[in-house]
Amino acid sequence: MFEFHGWASLRYDTHDTNEQLQEQAVQDFLAYLDQVDTSNLCHVHRYNGQDSFLISGMHNHRSSYVPEIFDWIASRLPGSYGLLYIQDDEDSGENWDHENEFIVWKLARGVVTREKDPFLSPYIPTVEDPYDPSREN
Repeated sequence: MFEFHGWASLRYDTHDTNEQLQEQAVQDFLAYLDQVDTSNLCHVHRYNGQDSFLISGMHNHRSSYVPEIFDWIASRLPGSYGLLYIQDDEDSGENWDHENEFIVWKLARGVVTREKDPFLSPYIPTVEDPYDPSREN
């Protein structure tokens, strides 16, 4: 299972507050999202003049478009900030073993970094019980 939940406050700059530049940046982001097959799992909203992005879903297998959206935001809306939580039960390799953890992608000042999750990891037993064959019916 590939589970993801994320949010970002969308800002074209870390300081400037030009409404026209902000609007153009959000329109560019919406045009980008139209090109990505997100299966309607994301939303952009404006509240009190501030733009926000939400994404949440579960796929059978890893979907690269999810972290790529946060990379796009970082490169084109560098004032944006937010978090993306991903739990991928197929995320393992020779030097990488995270199928039992959530990975947090932190977006701030035009950079996306991979962080350890202190709240929901390890997935088993924090979220789910370990497999127990005696519980089979």
